[in-house]
Amino acid sequence: MPLSPDLPAKQQSFSLSFYLRQPVVLAVLGLIAIRLIAMFLVPLNDTTEARYAEIARKMLETGNWVTLLHDYGVPFWAKPPLSTWLSAASMGLFGINELAVRLPALLLSIAVLALTYSLARTRLTRDAANVAVLVLASSILFLLSAGTVMTDPALMFCVALSQIAFWHAVALKRRMWGYIFFVGLGLGLLAKGPLVVVLVGMPIFFWVLLRRQWRTLWNELPWISGSILMFVIALPWYALAELRTPGFLNYFIMGEHVARFLDPGWKGDLYGFAHSTPHGMIWLYTLGALFPWSLLFIWRFVRKGRQALAQAKDGDGWLLYVSLWSLMTLAFFTLSGNIIFPYSLPMTPGFALLFATLWGDRDAKLPQTIWLAALSGLMILITCVAFAVRPDVVGRSQKALINAWKQDMPTPDSALLYWNSRREFSAEFYSHGRARTSTDPARARALLDNTSLDYIAIPDTDLGQLPPEVRQAFTEIGRYETNGQTFILLRERAIS
Repeated sequence: MPLSPDLPAKQQSFSLSFYLRQPVVLAVLGLIAIRLIAMFLVPLNDTTEARYAEIARKMLETGNWVTLLHDYGVPFWAKPPLSTWLSAASMGLFGINELAVRLPALLLSIAVLALTYSLARTRLTRDAANVAVLVLASSILFLLSAGTVMTDPALMFCVALSQIAFWHAVALKRRMWGYIFFVGLGLGLLAKGPLVVVLVGMPIFFWVLLRRQWRTLWNELPWISGSILMFVIALPWYALAELRTPGFLNYFIMGEHVARFLDPGWKGDLYGFAHSTPHGMIWLYTLGALFPWSLLFIWRFVRKGRQALAQAKDGDGWLLYVSLWSLMTLAFFTLSGNIIFPYSLPMTPGFALLFATLWGDRDAKLPQTIWLAALSGLMILITCVAFAVRPDVVGRSQKALINAWKQDMPTPDSALLYWNSRREFSAEFYSHGRARTSTDPARARALLDNTSLDYIAIPDTDLGQLPPEVRQAFTEIGRYETNGQTFILLRERAIS
């Protein structure tokens, strides 16, 4: 955050100590530190985070940077590769561990904080810009996503980059930002797909429509060269992905984007199931996603909304722009009955800017603002403590079992069979791909036909489903609780 030009001349010289003593800076750094602690302490949990982490690990292991793998030899067509590329590259630099695979999400989130502050300082006071960053950094969904292995932080970054670049290019007449706008769209196509065009395009379309800025829109953005730049960034991977695994484009475009959006009970999901939710559920999700600021925003808007709107009137359309950025994502997903909690993440920077525009200067002078932001950090710390004290109850991870398996010193040719109807991706990640899932009796019997000492991990409720000869050939060496379920680790008896 640069020093404000309205500071006394004595303070104009750059001083890192002065910079770090600012309460808002300390609060944001504290939230980032808490998130780092959580990234160290909380194991990868099934299914979503562990699945994406394992896909990234397989990419690094196989060296296949084009086709994402749901399993060895099975392509994962549901998502583009940007977040997987970043996680795989991070593990290539720092090793295969939770921190490395999560690090890109944290860095992308920090980049969004910096972009949000940079935009706020072009239009708001320094105090209001600080409030925008504080609101964004402490919104519960943003804080949870910063350091979680999933595609949404990359999408949020790309949307924020394009939305912020648009304002710089069109409202502030900064030509270079017009190209950055298309870079954001190109990266967004690699982060989540065509959805990025919708999420960026809707606020801009209605802003231009309501302000009748069509000529400005055409003149200030490099539509031809910018569009070429966008396609140069994204199209090579789409073409290679289709060539490597024909059928990808049909599934990804028509299935993941059209059928999933329109059909709440879509049956074509190859990797899970559709999340059927009532239409409009996105608004309730967002109320929780923006906690604690959503409740404060509603309370203040009811009490002083007209006054705040009157004071925020402008001639450049700023208030309308950040309002549309906040609302259009929610309006779009209102039409879908197939949504999940993180879908509101791309609008969180817009909400932070809207909050700061309406109440930034007033809140920046209240110590309660920072204390309210600390509430989110406290919730993350409580979660870390809960994972440390009772990981068997709070989380769903196979890390403890895999650590016990490793301590038993299996040989390189030892098999680890998870007898379970549901894949445990965390087991695959922590075992570096050696854990394999099956409930096929022939697969279990095959463990008896080799010379290695093999292992089986099985829920205690399923123990009776093992073929009798297999059960007799294995002995129990440990039990491990995860999310209320007990897994038994079996080791093959030594052949005398």
